[in-house]
Amino acid sequence: MAVIAVDVTARGQVSDEQKDHARRRLASLDRHLREPVLSARVVLRAERNRRIALPARAEAELDVNGRLIRGQVAAETISQAIDQLSTHLERQLRSFIDRRAQLARRAPAPPPGEWFHGAWSPPRPHYSPKRLEERSIVRRKSYALTALDPLEALAQMLDLDHDFFLFHDAVADVDAVVYRREDGGAGLIEAASPDASQGRSDSLVPERSRFSGPIQIAQAVSEMNALSHRFLFFINAESGRGNVIYMRYDGDYGLIEPAD
Repeated sequence: MAVIAVDVTARGQVSDEQKDHARRRLASLDRHLREPVLSARVVLRAERNRRIALPARAEAELDVNGRLIRGQVAAETISQAIDQLSTHLERQLRSFIDRRAQLARRAPAPPPGEWFHGAWSPPRPHYSPKRLEERSIVRRKSYALTALDPLEALAQMLDLDHDFFLFHDAVADVDAVVYRREDGGAGLIEAASPDASQGRSDSLVPERSRFSGPIQIAQAVSEMNALSHRFLFFINAESGRGNVIYMRYDGDYGLIEPAD
């Protein structure tokens, strides 16, 4: 099996040798696959902003017979970023292969009421809408918000196969959330206006939070009731930290907030 072509786009001071290195590393990934790689795209970016600790960025998207495999990394040099990106994609491809193999050894469908852990694209349950007056926050998940580069947060979201991921942006020093957009891309929402000079990724669409300042949880619930968002990112007025409220499949709301 051979990659049709590895399209490399460079921004900033990226040499032809580094571009060729990226092509070779991505082309070598086909040894793990029996399915065709329909396309492979790489973006290499050398940031000029000296405030960015890891100015070398490498992003890639592989179309493996219709399944998109994405990766984004940041490093000190372009060569390091390329190597780390290749390792990251290889790990995702191995997971892709393992899950396909698990499905091949199992029955076509799990018994009624059961779900196989690791199943490929398991069907999600149907939403069970409730009347507004019956909805409540029935579960709170608390996470320690380790400071991450937005690219690292996006990579973790993709690895976990989540729809959104709450984190502390190490570049802008604010709480933020990355999420899957309806158009298939990824968005980055922060309380402050995203600064384009901070080395934002081509894979992330910067957005502004719906609220200009902190709000109470009750106000977030009212907003969800009014507009039925999939989720809502806001700064909690009580803690001063970023929270995400989201619609659960049982019709109630879940709340994600950082640990103390």
